[in-house]
Amino acid sequence: MSLEKIDKIKSKMQKLLNHAASAEKIGNKAEASAFMKKLQSLCLEHKLSLASIQAHDPDNLDESIGYEEVDRAEHGLPVLKRASKWIWDLARVIARANNCRHLVMNGSNKIWFVGRDQDRRFAIHMFAYCYKSLLIDCVKENNKTYDHFYAMGCPEQAHGFAASFRTGFVSAVRDRLEEAREDIRKTTDEKTFALITVEPMELVHKWMGEYTTRTATSLGGSSSYNEHGYSSGRESGGRVSLATGSVTSGKPKQLGGK
Repeated sequence: MSLEKIDKIKSKMQKLLNHAASAEKIGNKAEASAFMKKLQSLCLEHKLSLASIQAHDPDNLDESIGYEEVDRAEHGLPVLKRASKWIWDLARVIARANNCRHLVMNGSNKIWFVGRDQDRRFAIHMFAYCYKSLLIDCVKENNKTYDHFYAMGCPEQAHGFAASFRTGFVSAVRDRLEEAREDIRKTTDEKTFALITVEPMELVHKWMGEYTTRTATSLGGSSSYNEHGYSSGRESGGRVSLATGSVTSGKPKQLGGK
């Protein structure tokens, strides 16, 4: 495939990415999902990563690295008073898939993404989309499961469903993004793979080293495990619309060392 053709494909995919972000911003979830599914299909068809598409954006410069908080009001996300491990975990896997790192604040569910301008904007979009999809599906499946076991005279079988659903959902999203990375590794040369995975993260890591000073306190998950909930969460996370990206690693940090 010629470089000219690749540039045309990336330009088309960048437009889909922009349309998805715009639709999500105005609350049109169905339209945003449609754009994301088309984008994901093109990513897989042409063996291109989301990171390489974002790199095609002339505004997505190394000099634009900074941090941006997920605006829960703007994205219609609930404001939870207690820090939740599954939210931190979801932010981590989404950040890794978009050449970003994430920041948290102890005792809070406030999330920031660190990266280049377009990278962090898409990370926020994907995080908010997955967050809402998880909550909606969790309520629906939890109610359906409770009603099922209540009718059988054993409603206790639904105990711990929601917590296990959330864990399963995040693990499925993580696995899909890891698989996408391996697919890219297998279909690109070593230099190209480094270009879209390692190099973009070097300046992000440098920024984190300069502006963060402490590692956040680890959060424990729910001690109860519900097989039905975990399986249902895996299924939901396996079908939520995602676009492929590159994956890096890192522990959560606190903004400003607080």
